Amino acid sequence: MINFRVRPRISCVTPMSKDEILSRFNDFLIHTDKPIRGKKLSHHIELRVKPEEQHYWSPVLNITFDKADNGTVVRGRFGPEPKVWTLFMFFYFLAIAVCFFSGMYALVQLKIDHTPWSFWILGAGLMLLALIYIAAQIGQRKGHEQTEWLMTFCQEVLKQ
Repeated sequence: MINFRVRPRISCVTPMSKDEILSRFNDFLIHTDKPIRGKKLSHHIELRVKPEEQHYWSPVLNITFDKADNGTVVRGRFGPEPKVWTLFMFFYFLAIAVCFFSGMYALVQLKIDHTPWSFWILGAGLMLLALIYIAAQIGQRKGHEQTEWLMTFCQEVLKQ
């Protein structure tokens, strides 16, 4: 079945405070047998696969914390390495720009009774969008096992 999520997310509420959660993440990172490394940034934690296990499609899990009435809301978003995400966003933008401008040009050609040959370029742009999406789905599948590692690790840390 096709997965339409571009960047999968997790969310849960835990009765622990942010400091307790950060402490548990540090402890679990030291004692885990999975090839996971993490670092605390200003307001969130970033979990990655260790370099010896990384490949081009390896995921990154960014986790943020928000106070709630009954504890802390923990939100995480999976994504590729920033360089991969930037590359895909560039190609998406390029393909959308090609579609937009060729579609506009085709409408102008129709309006002035010329042959709308730029519809071919529009079709190529739409095919490029589809190919980029398929490549992203293939990448998600290749990184699925490592995504599961990060998800399991996060669930273990947040268990009480």
